[in-house]
Amino acid sequence: MTPVNIIIPVYRGLKDVQDCLESVYSANYKTPYEIIVIDDCSPEPAVSAYLKEEADKNNFTLLINEENLGFVATVNRGMQLHPERDVLLLNSDTVVANDWLDRIKACAYASEHVGTVTPFSNNATICSYPNFCQDNEFPQNGSVAELDTLFASCNAGESIAIPTGIGFCMYIRRACLDIVGYFDVDTFGKGYGEENDFCQRVIQHGWSNQFALDTFVLHTGNVSFGDEHNDLKHAALSKLAALHPTYEQQVQQHIFEDKAKPYRERVWLANLRYSQRPIVLHVSHNRGGGTLRFLEELSDDLRSQAHSLMLKPSTSKPGYLTLSQVQTHDAALSPEEKEFCLFFHAEDDKDALITLLSSLPLCALHYHHLIGLPNWTQSLGTMLSLPWFVSIHDYYMTCPQISLTDNTDKYCQEKGVDACNQCIKRNPQDNASDILSWRKQFQPFLNQATLCFAPSDDAKNRFATYFPDATIKTVYHQQGRYTGNAFSTHAETKKSADQPLNVLVIGALSKIKGADLLEELAVHCKNQQLNIQFTLTGYAYRRLLTLPDSNLHVEGAYREDALLQSIQDKIRDNKVDVIWFTALWPETFSYTLSTAIESGLPIVAPDIGAFPERLYQRNHTWIVPWESDTHHFADVFTHVKSTLQGTPLAEHSDATDTVIPEIYQSQVPFTEPRFQYQRDYLPLTKKVCFTSISTHSSQDIRQWIDATLTQQQPKQSFEDKTRVGLLGLLYTLRGMKIFSPILKLIPHTLQRRIKEKLVK
Repeated sequence: MTPVNIIIPVYRGLKDVQDCLESVYSANYKTPYEIIVIDDCSPEPAVSAYLKEEADKNNFTLLINEENLGFVATVNRGMQLHPERDVLLLNSDTVVANDWLDRIKACAYASEHVGTVTPFSNNATICSYPNFCQDNEFPQNGSVAELDTLFASCNAGESIAIPTGIGFCMYIRRACLDIVGYFDVDTFGKGYGEENDFCQRVIQHGWSNQFALDTFVLHTGNVSFGDEHNDLKHAALSKLAALHPTYEQQVQQHIFEDKAKPYRERVWLANLRYSQRPIVLHVSHNRGGGTLRFLEELSDDLRSQAHSLMLKPSTSKPGYLTLSQVQTHDAALSPEEKEFCLFFHAEDDKDALITLLSSLPLCALHYHHLIGLPNWTQSLGTMLSLPWFVSIHDYYMTCPQISLTDNTDKYCQEKGVDACNQCIKRNPQDNASDILSWRKQFQPFLNQATLCFAPSDDAKNRFATYFPDATIKTVYHQQGRYTGNAFSTHAETKKSADQPLNVLVIGALSKIKGADLLEELAVHCKNQQLNIQFTLTGYAYRRLLTLPDSNLHVEGAYREDALLQSIQDKIRDNKVDVIWFTALWPETFSYTLSTAIESGLPIVAPDIGAFPERLYQRNHTWIVPWESDTHHFADVFTHVKSTLQGTPLAEHSDATDTVIPEIYQSQVPFTEPRFQYQRDYLPLTKKVCFTSISTHSSQDIRQWIDATLTQQQPKQSFEDKTRVGLLGLLYTLRGMKIFSPILKLIPHTLQRRIKEKLVK
């Protein structure tokens, strides 16, 4: 049998080269091969010395370029060494395992006109795993051999055609190479684009580029060209477009179709089942916000110890639940557009979902919300014999209005059973008949939970009033950060009397979050000629009166990950002096407050919810009664303005007749909880007995996967499309000035009910 030449061009990166060669040596395969290593005039003497030492041991054939030729010419030299042999191009920053070469060659000869073959990798654009078209970090506690075994077992013998192979690991049949020719050195110089051009020529000559779906090769990425690689890539794109005008279209079509996704899902499922790490199943709603942020941050904190899955109502198909992996990147994508999302009808597929979950090494369930979920999900822990945790993000289980607000769209002040029942009659929610029955349905669920986490003492104390038998512990989000004491010297800079006080409000403001209050105060300051200006970084539930009709400017939606930088830019440009929190209900934590604290700016916040304890004894911080009216807040900001100017209030021209308001500092201490998620969380979960993949045949694994992957994403019905269209229309109307007065008259609870009907 004719050997295959494994061609490994080397430029730099001693550790990568050593790992690559050791993996090739230790792999186990039947295909005869010869390793051809080419030292492309490495700038690292240690690399060249190592290669010579290994070559002297007859481990491989070593070719040395007297001058740096670059990847293209170096690979051509290797391919020309034995004109009768197939070749496999292998980057020096790769790691291979098991019988990888046998599987790749089998794919190359599975049909007559296969020209090239590329396997899966963590860093291979259209051949990437687990996330498509992304550079994925390989888990530190995993091994290439284990993951490759999963690919071999789940996708044995499977391949699909692709528009281009990926040069990190690409098999080329000699018969094809003889027809197509070598890489184009004249056009692509030292590298990038050459394999794409070659693969396009392969297609033009009637051959195919195959994606071997049963093989995985680790690729650390880009050690060959260092910092030059981005410039080289950009230059290559224009050359490719000129030579192959349809290339980009072919790639985009392949990305759109993503025919490899089912095969990635198969491996993902098998990896979960045979993983040696436990799995936490997070149960939540489908509304994003701070709940999703906490869920993702917790999963990220625990990722070295456990996998994280999420079960939630589908956002695209009413009546369905989705099971997906928890990801912390790609904020632009919805959870159902990300990788590995399985659909289960909430009632018809209940048994199939429970069967799947029972086959995975789950150690616990962690509930974040129940809204939109069928009642039986509360019993999942009992069904699966697992402990469960509950995180308190709002007041849904104590109040069907969720936020402890009433028909005034303000904090109800929790006046007792009769007041709650009257509120339910005025604003019925989720078939709630009376408040005691509403709370009673959640008592077993909360009382039997291993632990309930409250993100503030305020939230804990409110919940404990209604659920005294539940074990509730205060554990702040973002542990160790934003404790309320951070403060910069920005506020020490004195403002002149003629400068405005620039007040920043952040968020998506509903009625209960103070949108109307903000508008009223901005109009009041305009009418009273108070030199106080307001900026809303975010938007409101309706269009607010802005400049020149008020002292308010609305910036629109912002990116959460860029919020702090936006505030810092405003500080630098003297466009913000103080941040104001306008909430009219007891927020349980507030991620926006964390960003405000980190900014170091002065803060004005209500004396309700988590604000007082999180801002305890913080300098240049004003805690104001939450029910204060417009006139009182005007006095507050006039006082803040004079304080930042360093002048007595009576000397301030805008406040000659103003009485200094009562400004309250928090009297609620912030106590950092002793419970630490990374240390104390997993010991409370169930000890898992792991299953080794070696104990199951490939046929058994594939049968289990095929039985599991019976759920397909439902097609969107006409009713669903209509519902989505109406939701979009409402968002459009909300932003129109003419409808603003009308929306102001519609209670927040009614607006929420309409939205829920369209979202479900």
